[in-house]
Amino acid sequence: MYDLIIVGGGIIGVSLAFKLAEQGFGKILLVERNYLGSGSTFRCAGGIRASFTSREHIVLMKRSIELWGKLKEKLGVKYSRSGYLWLTYREEDLEKIKGYMRIHHMFGLDTRLVGEDFVKEVAPYVDTSKMVGALFDPLAGKASPFDSLYKQFLAAKSLGVEFLIGKEVTRIDIENGAAKGVLIDGEKIPARNVAVTAGAYSVYLLERNEIKIPLTPVPHHAALTEDFGRLFDPLIIDVASGAYAVQTFHGNVLMGVDVEEKPFGELSVKLAFLEKVVSVWSKWLPWLPNVNILRYWPGYYEMTPDHHPIIGPVTPFENLYIATGFSGHGFMMAPVVAEEMASWITSGRPRSQEAGNLVLSRFEEGKTVKELAVIG
Repeated sequence: MYDLIIVGGGIIGVSLAFKLAEQGFGKILLVERNYLGSGSTFRCAGGIRASFTSREHIVLMKRSIELWGKLKEKLGVKYSRSGYLWLTYREEDLEKIKGYMRIHHMFGLDTRLVGEDFVKEVAPYVDTSKMVGALFDPLAGKASPFDSLYKQFLAAKSLGVEFLIGKEVTRIDIENGAAKGVLIDGEKIPARNVAVTAGAYSVYLLERNEIKIPLTPVPHHAALTEDFGRLFDPLIIDVASGAYAVQTFHGNVLMGVDVEEKPFGELSVKLAFLEKVVSVWSKWLPWLPNVNILRYWPGYYEMTPDHHPIIGPVTPFENLYIATGFSGHGFMMAPVVAEEMASWITSGRPRSQEAGNLVLSRFEEGKTVKELAVIG
C-alpha cells in the first residue's frame, strides 16, 4: 500500500515527490506514461517571475522564487535571478506596463521603468532605437528545465520515492467517494492518496472517472537558435505581441510567440510560427534573420478560464488531489505548488489562502480570479 501515488512525471509531479520525501511523508510512487519531463516541462522556456497582476500569482510566485533559490543551494540547480525586461515601442503599451507596475508595487515587487542606458547594460545586443520605454523586474530569472527536474528526481529517488516509467494510469480507483489508488494495465495499485499532476493529460484521465475540469490544452510553439556569447541577461518580452526570448545557460536563444491555434489541437509544426517569431524579434534583434534555428517544437499550454492553475483537493472526493491548468506558468510555480500540495496532503489544508483560492470548486462557485500579464 502506497501512501501517495502521483500521476505525471513533469516538474510538478517530481517536485511534489521530492518535497514530501524530504518531509519523510511515507511510501510514494510516481507514474509517468512516457519519460520524465515529456509533457510541457521539457518544452518550456524556463522563465521565472512574480510580475503578474493577480494577488494569487504574485504572492505564490514570490514564495516560489524563494524556493528556487533554496533548490540552487541544496541541489545545485541551474538557476539565475537575471530579471525580466518588458520592451515597448508603442505608447499604449508603455501605459499598459505602467499599470502592471502599479499593481506590482502594491505587493512589494520592485519593478521599475528603465531607459536605453540600462537596457544596453543588461541586454547589449538588443536594438533600442525604436524603444519608447521598458519595465525591468529584478526579482525574476530563469532555470534549466532539464537540470531542475532531473536533480529533484535523483534526490527524490535517493530518499526512497519509487518511479514507474513507461506505464499509463488508465483510471483513478474511486470507491465510496474516495480515491483508493490507480489502475494500470487493468491492475489496481492501492494508495491512501492520489495526486494528478499530468498536465494536459489530466483532463482525459479524470474524464474516465466522470470528473470534468475546465482545462483546455492549446498548442504553443518555441524555437531555439545556435549558441552565442552574452547577448542579453534577462528574459525579454515584446509587450505588443506577448512574445518572449531568453538566452539559455548554453547560449542559445529560445523564442516563443502566440499564433492562432484550436483548443485540443494536435501538436504540429507551423511555418506561420517561424515567420511570426522571427518577424517580431527582428525589431529588437536585427541580427536574428542571419542566424541558424536549430530546433523547433510545439507543446501545450493547459489553459483554464481564468489563466490560473487548479490545485488542491478534488471535491467532493476524498484523498484525491490535482495540480494542473497552469496556463504556461507551471515550471516557475513548481516549487511553491509542491509546498502547497504537500501541506494539503499532510494536514488537510493549504499553506496559504492564495493557494486555497485556486481549488477546482472556484469555477462552480463563481470565484474565478483575473490575470492580465499572460505571455508566449
